[in-house]
Amino acid sequence: MPVKCKAGTAPIDYELNSWRDLERWFAAHLELQKRYQMTRGCPFGTLGNEVSADDELVRQDVSLIFEVVRNKLAAFFLKEKARGRLARRADTRRMADFCLATLQGAMLMGKVQRSSQPVEAAAREAVAHVKSYLVKSHP
Repeated sequence: MPVKCKAGTAPIDYELNSWRDLERWFAAHLELQKRYQMTRGCPFGTLGNEVSADDELVRQDVSLIFEVVRNKLAAFFLKEKARGRLARRADTRRMADFCLATLQGAMLMGKVQRSSQPVEAAAREAVAHVKSYLVKSHP
């Protein structure tokens, strides 16, 4: 289901059914940043960063948002593994955490450097890393 982050922005689709969808997921976040000339990070990450010790309910809400996104990523990797496309050693939850953490860090770097390059590079490397778990007969 696509999620609109703000009126007028392109939706980010969190339903992943193919490796191309995963690449588009990373690209959609980059496009969101580019729309604001790389002056903003991820809205969820920004909220999480601003949570204080007194904001327990907000912290829990942001944590749930990240959990939903992580679960969408993990579900895609789990389907790929069930289809025999990923190596047995692939830990789908860790792969999802890796993608999410990489995206958050990349978006922060992109914002700080006001450049799309670190986001593009991190996304390429993240996709290459998780694809390294593909079984050779499934490119």
